[in-house]
Amino acid sequence: GPAATADLAGVAVLFRLRTADGTLSFISTTTVFGTPLDVTLAELALETFFPADAATAAALSRLRRPRG
Repeated sequence: GPAATADLAGVAVLFRLRTADGTLSFISTTTVFGTPLDVTLAELALETFFPADAATAAALSRLRRPRG
């Protein structure tokens, strides 16, 4: 909700993904590298997603395990 989003202070974005296994909640952050003088790093950005709750962490852990 709005209160949870306000707590992120503009540093992270809450991202929810509806799947067949339920809703997965992530916190997304973006880091931009380089300065205008660094041509090789000028447009390099890294977006990361972290589980926002225990249910999402558990679902990702199940997906990571080999099946069989």
